[in-house]
Amino acid sequence: MNDLLYNKKVMCPVCNREIEVTKVKTKGCKVKSRDTDMCVHYEDLNVLFYDVWVCENCGYAALQDKFEGIFTRDIAAIKSNISQNWVVRSFKGEREVDKAIEAFKLALLTLKVRNAKASEVAKVCLRIAWLYRDKNDIKRETEFLNFALNSYNEAYLKERFPLDKLDEFTCMYIIAELFRRVGKLEDAIQWFSRIVSSAEARRNPKLIDMARDQYQLAKDQLAEANA
Repeated sequence: MNDLLYNKKVMCPVCNREIEVTKVKTKGCKVKSRDTDMCVHYEDLNVLFYDVWVCENCGYAALQDKFEGIFTRDIAAIKSNISQNWVVRSFKGEREVDKAIEAFKLALLTLKVRNAKASEVAKVCLRIAWLYRDKNDIKRETEFLNFALNSYNEAYLKERFPLDKLDEFTCMYIIAELFRRVGKLEDAIQWFSRIVSSAEARRNPKLIDMARDQYQLAKDQLAEANA
């Protein structure tokens, strides 16, 4: 196994059985680049591949920082909708991109069974899009960018900020950039403009600079499309 990975024993909160999960020694991982929708690329291995833990016994899956935080009321729904049809298989050890996608889709299924908040669904859908980007599968990437966009829009309208660790203006930026990436340039320009013109958003100069850059890019793309 890669030296940046190690296994850890945890208790599954759904079936109450001990499982092993694989974690990343993030201090040893070097960031290579960041995409404009917040996707991080690393030098040695893709940290994102290991961000979902899956119980091999019952099929419960979640982002690792949410794995143990499930509500008691959701356990019965997971057992009846997922565990009854689950084929026992392990997700520990090194993962290729397809195994990572499978794990994230299981996490998405868990969220749907739980009727989770739109912001939680959006976060997972965006990361699935990034995994398809890693595969250079543009069609499936765009599909999940759209799923993420729709859920972030719903969260923006219906949920209170912060959304987990996401503040209002960063959420607006992600919505704007997702609009741009799926080709809805007029919507993207409108959302970027709202950020750039906000006095409150200027408390985050880095975000403002990013929004200005993407605002201009979206305008140039629209002009080119209309030429």
